[in-house]
Amino acid sequence: MFPTTVVKSATEISDDSSGSRIGPIITILLVVFVGLVIGGYIGYRKLKERRRNHGEYRPQFEEYQHAKNLPYLQPPSIEGLI
Repeated sequence: MFPTTVVKSATEISDDSSGSRIGPIITILLVVFVGLVIGGYIGYRKLKERRRNHGEYRPQFEEYQHAKNLPYLQPPSIEGLI
């Protein structure tokens, strides 16, 4: 006499369609992200080591870096130069 309808809850519908796929996707993305971070760090270290061992010769830059830590020297007095 009365028509019966079957209604699934929202959690059952989401579990059936894509809920079981979210976990592996997040895991894969997390592994890729961690791999990129580790690869970037290793690449940075290699680049830094290569620059240190096979770097360019820049005497002006080196002199400037060392000279900026020195105190300012006053010019000698005129009486001492005569």
